[in-house]
Amino acid sequence: MNSYCEIKNMTMTDSERLDKIETTLEKLVHEITKNNDKVEVYQKASQQVVNLAFSLILTATIAIVVQAVINN
Repeated sequence: MNSYCEIKNMTMTDSERLDKIETTLEKLVHEITKNNDKVEVYQKASQQVVNLAFSLILTATIAIVVQAVINN
């Protein structure tokens, strides 16, 4: 397989190699952009989960305190 790739690369012109590199680079840039978008969405979702958790803790604490005050 390696010898085939070497032979194929030997028959490619410099222009063809540059085109192949450019195409590969464009694909990589596209993939990086997609991954960055995924990470951004994940970070926002994580922040919302943290906010929800703190809200639930705060609500439960207030409910316990109010109940304790009312019962006394």
